[in-house]
Amino acid sequence: MEKKITIGSVCFLIDKEKDKILLLERNREPMKSMFTGVGGKTHFEEDIKVSAVREIKEETGYDAHTLNLKGVVKTILQGKDSSWILFVYTCSDFSGEEIPCDEGELHWVNREDIFQTNLTGFIREILPEVLLEDGFVETTIVHNLKGEIINNN
Repeated sequence: MEKKITIGSVCFLIDKEKDKILLLERNREPMKSMFTGVGGKTHFEEDIKVSAVREIKEETGYDAHTLNLKGVVKTILQGKDSSWILFVYTCSDFSGEEIPCDEGELHWVNREDIFQTNLTGFIREILPEVLLEDGFVETTIVHNLKGEIINNN
């Protein structure tokens, strides 16, 4: 099997007025029924930030106006020769109407309840730092198909 690295993004939309964060409950494997941010693959000739804005629009219907880079995370799926380099963003400057998402169900979660949700392992690991005003995370995380962390550098 050919080893593959995918470049992508994951973004956490934040409603500061209501103190809620938008999460996606995945409807497919790997990590079906687990929660993550919205995002996906960056196309070959696409700018990384433009890709994140596009993915937000496709998955939520929202237009992201300002993205805040909160980290760069390399994930490695154990035993599958699959790795992602994810640019992690937050966004509280957005507009538009929410649409249904093909990849799962969108949930606005109260900030204080976010760690009671079934977050994927690497999202649970990085989110505390990502949500800090001046937080930034740079790490490599090895995880399994269930999203559980095997190793974190």
